[in-house]
Amino acid sequence: MLRTISVSLGIALLCSSALAEMRIIFIDAGQADAAVIQIDQASGEPFTIVVDGGDGDSDLENNLPTMLMGDPTVELVVLSHPHGDHVAGLNWLVSDSNFVVQRVWWTGDTHTINAFTEFQTAIMDQGIVATRPQEAFYHFVGAPDFTLRVLNNGQEFSGATGKDINNDSLVFQIIYEPMNDVKVTALFTGDIEEAQGAMLVNQYGNQLKSDIVKIPHHGSDHLFDDFPSTVAADFAFISSTGTHRTFKHPRKAALDKYAATAEIFCTCDAAETLLDITVTVDDMGNISVSPAQPPYFVWEKDSDGVLRRVVVTP
Repeated sequence: MLRTISVSLGIALLCSSALAEMRIIFIDAGQADAAVIQIDQASGEPFTIVVDGGDGDSDLENNLPTMLMGDPTVELVVLSHPHGDHVAGLNWLVSDSNFVVQRVWWTGDTHTINAFTEFQTAIMDQGIVATRPQEAFYHFVGAPDFTLRVLNNGQEFSGATGKDINNDSLVFQIIYEPMNDVKVTALFTGDIEEAQGAMLVNQYGNQLKSDIVKIPHHGSDHLFDDFPSTVAADFAFISSTGTHRTFKHPRKAALDKYAATAEIFCTCDAAETLLDITVTVDDMGNISVSPAQPPYFVWEKDSDGVLRRVVVTP
């Protein structure tokens, strides 16, 4: 049954903001995931959400101070699932940075890796509230321009271990409405694969439709075939080096399914230089992306069925 609970969370915002826009920065975290969402609010500082933290290779540490431009507060950290390439970088944010993290959302899934146990210790030591959110609409006091809708909060695959934790990823949608009759949506998908993709399509159907999507699991071909066409995004973003010879992400066959509706942007620059991608949504709902996408790596099966790395030129 579709749940449409509405929850209001009290988070105070302070200073004034000169611009009204939403910015999403997909950080080049190598073969890992890290993103920052900032939503300007007329009544205070931008509302900041950090989604995953990369693998701890200084991904957030090298980027966040400049991105937040002196704003000392991270209102929400979302850990999609407790794999090292998503959680490790959050330890710096919680324990060693100068930022104040107000709350953490996670799925309740645990992992035996050191990075996750260190993260659990860090949030307890700092007294940060960490909860598994309801599958609901969330409204934040003092931040009227957006709604956060949790579509999957984990535990559908209770007891999952190893790679199976991917399907328990926390999935949410940002609904940005800076003016009357202006609405832009962005879908964050963690590392979901076939099973969770099918559950989301069956439960929500066309409600998954989003203007912006973070492609699940670094462009893995473990995806429910109808998921990309149901989301039907105009802009699709993927975090992957394109060079990993074990996982071989992203897969061209998977990206082609998103490319049926969306323009693809990838942090896997073929020149192997750092490529952070910034999406800006203004108060009229116009979406812009910078920098322009350079050539990037994908993995494609040849006529013999062997995966080979090739360069895609946009």
